[in-house]
Amino acid sequence: MILEFLKEDYSAITMKLIVVGILWCAVLLAMMIDFYFGIRKARQIGEVRSSEGYKRSVSKFNQYFGMLLYAFIFDAIVPISYFFEFPISAIPIVSLLATVALVFTEAKSVHEKADEKQRRKVNASLVSVLELMEKKDGVLKDLLSNYKKEQDENNSSVNNGTSIDGMQE
Repeated sequence: MILEFLKEDYSAITMKLIVVGILWCAVLLAMMIDFYFGIRKARQIGEVRSSEGYKRSVSKFNQYFGMLLYAFIFDAIVPISYFFEFPISAIPIVSLLATVALVFTEAKSVHEKADEKQRRKVNASLVSVLELMEKKDGVLKDLLSNYKKEQDENNSSVNNGTSIDGMQE
């Protein structure tokens, strides 16, 4: 775009800005679709929608549009139009590649959303069980000691010549 600016070719600059705007809207639309299906799936499996999930979405928005901004800056600085004529020169190549990568990532995310949410739910359940076991440390010790007593009783009855059902051999 710098080359177009120096040549005072404002129609080429306008065309590139329109293309970049369309690309950015495509990424935003893909993110909105992913967000919608993520919330929908969370409702289906009964997962609580917390502020952590929404924070991840905002963080993802910042990362994606930061990447698109860098791609736009690269397209503005590197004179691609120096190598190509009008139809191709109007395409910001780096922005296009970044958009394709991000939209593909979001499409893959929509397909993987269900499995990931199920995994998170199972992991949360496991953490809850572990926390409960940690709090109820005495219960676990009691279970373990009762199990050991039963094993010792079984072993002693076998050693005394008594079978498990209590009869002499």
